[in-house]
Amino acid sequence: MKNILLLFVSVLTITSAYTQESLYDQANKSLEGGKFEEALQYFKDAGAAFSQGGISRMYTLCKLGEADAYLGLGQIDIARSIATGTEKFISTIHKNDQELVVKSKMTSGNAYLRSGRIDLALENLKSAEALLDESGMQAAECFDDLGVIYTTNGNNELALQYLQKALAIRQAQSDNQILVADSYNNIGRVYLNDEPLQAIIFFNRALNIYTEKLGKTHPKVAVVYSNMAFANANQSNYNDALTYLDQVAEIYGAIYPDDHPNKAFTLNNQGRILEMKGDFEGALEYQSQALNMYLDLYGTRHPEVANTYFLIGSIHQKTADYPQAIEAYQKSIYANLFDQDYSDIYTLPEIRDYFNADILLTSLQSKAQSLEAYHYSKTLRLKDINSALNTLIKCDELITQIRQIRFNEADKLKLGEIASQIYENGIGIATYLSERTFKKDYYRNLAFNFCERSKSSILLSAINDTNAKQFAGIPESELAIEDSLKNEIGFLEQRLAQLNKEEEIQQVKIELLKYQNALRDFIDRLETRYPEYYDLKYNTELAGISQIQSTLDERAALLSYFIGAERVFIFQITKDKAWIYNRPKDERFNQLVSGFRNSIKYYVDETFTTTSYSLQTQLIPKLSDEIDQLVIIPDAVIGSIPFEALVYEKSVSNQVKDNKYLINKYAVGYDYAATLFVNKAKNTTVSDKTGILLAAPVTFESNGQYLQQLPDSKKEIEEIEKLFSSAQMKTVSSTGPDASEEMIKSISLSDFQFIHLATHGIVNQSRPELSRVFLCPGSTEDGSLYSGEIYNLKFNANLVTLSACETGLGQVAKGEGIVGLSRALQYAGAQNLIVSLWQVADKSTADLMIEFYNHSLNSPRRGYADDLRAAKLSLLQSEDYYNPYFWAPFILIGQ
Repeated sequence: MKNILLLFVSVLTITSAYTQESLYDQANKSLEGGKFEEALQYFKDAGAAFSQGGISRMYTLCKLGEADAYLGLGQIDIARSIATGTEKFISTIHKNDQELVVKSKMTSGNAYLRSGRIDLALENLKSAEALLDESGMQAAECFDDLGVIYTTNGNNELALQYLQKALAIRQAQSDNQILVADSYNNIGRVYLNDEPLQAIIFFNRALNIYTEKLGKTHPKVAVVYSNMAFANANQSNYNDALTYLDQVAEIYGAIYPDDHPNKAFTLNNQGRILEMKGDFEGALEYQSQALNMYLDLYGTRHPEVANTYFLIGSIHQKTADYPQAIEAYQKSIYANLFDQDYSDIYTLPEIRDYFNADILLTSLQSKAQSLEAYHYSKTLRLKDINSALNTLIKCDELITQIRQIRFNEADKLKLGEIASQIYENGIGIATYLSERTFKKDYYRNLAFNFCERSKSSILLSAINDTNAKQFAGIPESELAIEDSLKNEIGFLEQRLAQLNKEEEIQQVKIELLKYQNALRDFIDRLETRYPEYYDLKYNTELAGISQIQSTLDERAALLSYFIGAERVFIFQITKDKAWIYNRPKDERFNQLVSGFRNSIKYYVDETFTTTSYSLQTQLIPKLSDEIDQLVIIPDAVIGSIPFEALVYEKSVSNQVKDNKYLINKYAVGYDYAATLFVNKAKNTTVSDKTGILLAAPVTFESNGQYLQQLPDSKKEIEEIEKLFSSAQMKTVSSTGPDASEEMIKSISLSDFQFIHLATHGIVNQSRPELSRVFLCPGSTEDGSLYSGEIYNLKFNANLVTLSACETGLGQVAKGEGIVGLSRALQYAGAQNLIVSLWQVADKSTADLMIEFYNHSLNSPRRGYADDLRAAKLSLLQSEDYYNPYFWAPFILIGQ
């Protein structure tokens, strides 16, 4: 009898366990099928059974499943409470069960993301990532979630890397096509705003899988329809977009009988597309419905509430109802803050503890624009225009914070475009107030600060980082680790840019992400371990007018430009005065710039004189007769023109050689930002490095490119070497095969005061990472010194000269300037640069360079602008090289 009883108990236990497992499997099946109420009940029933049976691990999985089901139902607070509570339980009972620990952190991360806490979501998911094997399916889920978070906080390039890595794992290891479709959908979201056609390709891939595997009424199908709606709206296909959203509303209406975030989001989207279509009344109706639903679901503080208030403000702004717009934007700002309140529309927030930085920035910017429009169109009250300006100052403060959490250069450049619009508003208002109030100096300084904020922020940040490491006492062994990681990243980025096969591209992207993450983690540790490094690195103080004036010589003027949509702002600063010029922008401005450049390059003399004189009239303000030196801080497209060749007096004979050019009156130097100019002057010390390194490959048959030989570059190197030898200065000279990439990388570049490379260079404006300088190949190097490799060189040179074609050009990035080889050289430690804006014959180049060094070695004046001017004038006054084509392309970046 006893044996029979034991057998009965055994069968009962097995049957109970089987029932529990079946309930758990059914719960997951219901969850995948979008039946969240059903899934929740199954998880609860299975969890109760596991708990009663003492099967703690399965009980824990059921609790995490409950959290997922509540997320699906839109009950975010309950989901978050269960997720965080379960995470604490795991840390006590199952702390050594890595799968459970990781799953709990990922569930908590998703709950925090839905509740608007991107910071806590990222913290949880990064903790999970650190515990995972990078090649498993759980890792793929984590990478996919991280990709979603990085898309949300504006790090699109990093998001794409994570999402593509997740996709590669899922395609290789899983038969679950739904997970692959999830990856397709999330990748499409990254492309949505900038590349809608590419986004549609990925959305269609996801949609085909979802409809085949899940049917046409699953919530995942609705998500893709929502995304397709915006991809179509971004191409002005508004009716198609609204049709998609009608389908979304129908699906969600059948699934969710009550209020739900997805239903509110759909109302939100319908309103946005009606606004884009111009139906403002209909748009406002939808946004009002969305707002009421969000307020019921989330309360008054949530990023979706903030975003809806912003969209309501946008509608009022477009209909010129500025008081309503301002009120809505103010509500948006404070709905986005954890714990701040406002008393009226003029209250300014503290820039801290916010849910979504991008929504906050857009709300602040739009509020400032509405206050400005309200001032000009209605009130003319100083209070309104001052409030607009103060709000833009808050925008600038927020931009500084956002820059610290943008990881990839492409995303930083995207932020620079947005910031540039804000700084244009700030310059305009501050200039307006400087002309109409007694606080002229205050507003002039503020306008200049906005202008300076728009200049080369990425380069300034990178140089700041390098300087901070030098002064913070970080050991060389630590810096060597960083250099090693950067070298590997540079190599992989260069390789990635050259690959064509998709499989190889994905493999390199995965490897690149690994090294980029390692570098980010390493920098985070440095910032924690060396507090002084952190403080110096994030010191965002810029040079002001008074600092610039203390740096300038008596006979020098600094001209800093901001090229707006309709206005050109010019800041002229001399030793004791400062002016702002606010000029209407010529409708043909960009054509004038390109016409000026092309007419020089192709010898079109009549066009050259006309465009050159027109640009001089637009860009050069009246200058004192005492001024003979100009420091140019260009902006946007004017960073690609040589100001020295601007004509201020046309010749009576209509001959180019008889024109009066700026070079006839001024020595000209350039810089990316006035702060860089001041810092160089401040850091000028008498160097114990006196030598020159010279290199000229001369021929380029081994470089794999059709490049013209430069026979006169050998003479150029030999003559310059003689000049330095006569001055008793050390020379190291390499020509032909000895002028190799291996030589440049192996020699101690920091031992030379001067470095001169007479060679070809290519600038790739669409892919700056492929820009390069050509040297001779060797056994370990291909002879192409790419920009990424230049970043990792260690210069300590007072002057680096690239007498090569187009080395001063690059991609024109709004808010950053020219992104190319010259920027890489400055980051690598070159204090001053001479580069070329177009390809020139090597004979005239050799003559100019020899004359430049001859003058420099015998001149008592500080800097190189006067020496380069003398060399240019020698060509201008010659019989053969008077045309600007020969002497104008070489510009000095520095002093």
